[in-house]
Amino acid sequence: MASLYSEGWRQGTIFTAELFASRLVLSDDGAPESRTETYDRWVVCSQNCDLAAAQLDDSGESAIEVRRVTSTEEGSGDWGVRSAVFLLSGSEMTEADASRIQVSPQLLQSLIGTAEPPLPDGRAKAFKTWLGLRYDRPAVPDHLVEPAREVAKRCGRRSGRQVAQGIHDVLMQFDDSCTPPKVILFAIRADDADHEEVRLWVAEAAQRIRTEVCVVAGIYVGTRAETSLELIESSYAADLSQLTWGNEDPSGAE
Repeated sequence: MASLYSEGWRQGTIFTAELFASRLVLSDDGAPESRTETYDRWVVCSQNCDLAAAQLDDSGESAIEVRRVTSTEEGSGDWGVRSAVFLLSGSEMTEADASRIQVSPQLLQSLIGTAEPPLPDGRAKAFKTWLGLRYDRPAVPDHLVEPAREVAKRCGRRSGRQVAQGIHDVLMQFDDSCTPPKVILFAIRADDADHEEVRLWVAEAAQRIRTEVCVVAGIYVGTRAETSLELIESSYAADLSQLTWGNEDPSGAE
């Protein structure tokens, strides 16, 4: 039997349709109140295996997640897969907190005429990784919370100098077989950013890391094309807002 996948739907397929998304807010009288807004650009977020299992005549047993798409003119974006914003193309993006809804396979298939070609393989893989990192980012083990916080403090805030704006992500990997643990830093730079300038910026930031907390054992710089998904998936982001803590209430977490 035909499925959404066999009909051409893929994770990352962008389509056009006026669909509404609702969220609950607190009303003036203190009761929950539904607030609904309509948007016209969406991207499929469900995995391809779910699309392959979704039958075209399914009017509600299955649910396919779609997320609002906006123009990059409506906000700033970055190609970094650990960013809260993901660029689907040079002109469109979606965000970690973008409105999302569940639609039936039957409804989605009725919109097949508005579906655009699948994302290129590289973007599709990056989108899959980005979605996974939004829901299942690797949690920092308890004993590495303080070192992770220390590195993120020094390398995670990239404002001021222009060279810092050419860095998409700074990732970190720890070797906890020694005390204090060692950390290797990986800077993912923009294609037009100077390799040596980025390396020097990271090295300067690393010098401010307290050596009694962790020791920098290496610094590497590469473009997106030179950075493997394996590295991205197995590293922690040097960004306090993106770290996932291993316990419920890490002492001093910002």
